[in-house]
Amino acid sequence: MENTEENIITNIEPLKELKRIDGHYISHEIKHLLHLESGFIFTVKQLFIRPGKLVRTFISEDRSKATKPVVFLILSATIFTVIFHFFHMEWQFFGLDQTTENTAQYSTKKAINNWTSSHIGYTSLAIGFLIAFWIRVFFRKHGYNIYEITVLLCYSIGQLLLIIAIFYFPVGVFLLKNNIIREIGVYIGFFYVFWSVGQFFGEKKIINYIKSTICCFLGALSFRLILNLLVIIYYQLGIK
Repeated sequence: MENTEENIITNIEPLKELKRIDGHYISHEIKHLLHLESGFIFTVKQLFIRPGKLVRTFISEDRSKATKPVVFLILSATIFTVIFHFFHMEWQFFGLDQTTENTAQYSTKKAINNWTSSHIGYTSLAIGFLIAFWIRVFFRKHGYNIYEITVLLCYSIGQLLLIIAIFYFPVGVFLLKNNIIREIGVYIGFFYVFWSVGQFFGEKKIINYIKSTICCFLGALSFRLILNLLVIIYYQLGIK
């Protein structure tokens, strides 16, 4: 028995000396978390240049280089939110019309608007899933399932948020009151989604970009209808 215990003790490898936690350690951990060495920055760059090819490669060939789609969307939404909070800018990501004579419905709509604006990552994911449903209908001949299309939307909407954030950043830094820069950023961001989805299904066919635009509008409309349905349900149940 004693020999067995001695053998166990002698077989235990000495613990490695841990390095002291310093600025370099924290920097390395943050980079590793965000995959800034290659993944995140590589993904952003490729999404600007050739989004269709990047997503097709991720789905069918290689998933090691690009940041995972849901992680990319959440990171983009976080960067977006941090910029807006830091500069104390207001943003209604996806709101409902609050013009109503009923106080209870007004309160419910306001609560839903606040939730969608403060949970941009989840809101984007929900809208992306609905757009993916319509893409599955319009592009069914291509053979992609709704989960693979949702991957495409995670990248496209994540990039949309980054584009808007890029245009809003100088507005916050220089305290610009002109809304033209903001509006340009929003229009470019939405145009990017139409373009990236269309390119995914074939860069040279104009019909793909037309169908992409229709799918995005239908997805956004579906999300708005769901929010209005929630208002009705909450109102009927007496939930405030």
